[in-house]
Amino acid sequence: MVPLFINLNRETANTYHLVLSAAGIGSRIRSANNRYYIDVPEPFVDSARDAVNRYLAENPTPVAPVDPPDDAAPPVPVNISGVAVALFLLAVHMAVVTSAAPQDYVTVFGASARLILSGEWYRCATALLLHADAAHLAGNMAGMALFGGAVCAIMGTGVGWLLILACGIMGNLINAIAYGSGHLSVGASTSVFGAIGLLCAIRAITAMRTGKGWRPVAVLLGSSVALLAFLGAGERSDLGAHLFGVLAGLVAGSIHALVLGHPSGLRLQVASGILAAATLMLAWFRGAIG
Repeated sequence: MVPLFINLNRETANTYHLVLSAAGIGSRIRSANNRYYIDVPEPFVDSARDAVNRYLAENPTPVAPVDPPDDAAPPVPVNISGVAVALFLLAVHMAVVTSAAPQDYVTVFGASARLILSGEWYRCATALLLHADAAHLAGNMAGMALFGGAVCAIMGTGVGWLLILACGIMGNLINAIAYGSGHLSVGASTSVFGAIGLLCAIRAITAMRTGKGWRPVAVLLGSSVALLAFLGAGERSDLGAHLFGVLAGLVAGSIHALVLGHPSGLRLQVASGILAAATLMLAWFRGAIG
């Protein structure tokens, strides 16, 4: 969600909110220091502005301007869940490397193509939390904080992380099918690239709808190439998983943008977040019991 209409009084904020609701655009009203702000999903910024401008043209009443001076703008809201997930990855890595047998975690929970195809599908999820070394971890922490947080700012925290996790699992599964056997990988980078794919799809569909906003798509694609070069294709972090993660993100992001198009309600966000956490917990439990 991004702040589009700012420094409003209560009556104007309520009016804009009703206009956006009538146009099928989700929005959120915030207040600070007796002033009101309306946040809208990033893909619908242009549509929301056009809807309110049409209303103002048809109803010329003395309301606050759509684009007030920059110095009146509040700080852009940031979804800090990406930082929280990055710290979670760090905590898991520290627990693994300080254990009595760190390599056993890779053996039991790593994304072994042969074992995944033998029925141990839980490895597609558990491998996302394991990392080969500090550099591998650092790259994925940065990716989760940046791209994961950006996805959740658009889709909502629960739905965002569920789709990011799903893209990581799907990327690892397709990668295992592609290799067939004899391949082992770990790392959250598959989900990181899934998040990049989600962002690219949402921004591309928005650009196609509005005819504007292609530059962010190019920036995201460039970022994915740069991150791919940084993470590389080492012993346990491979190119195939990254590419399949991006493809999974492109598909999931396109479906979300075309079917939903705006952040879901609180109930679905909570349910999605619980499902994502439960999926990881059950996967680790399944691996632990053998």
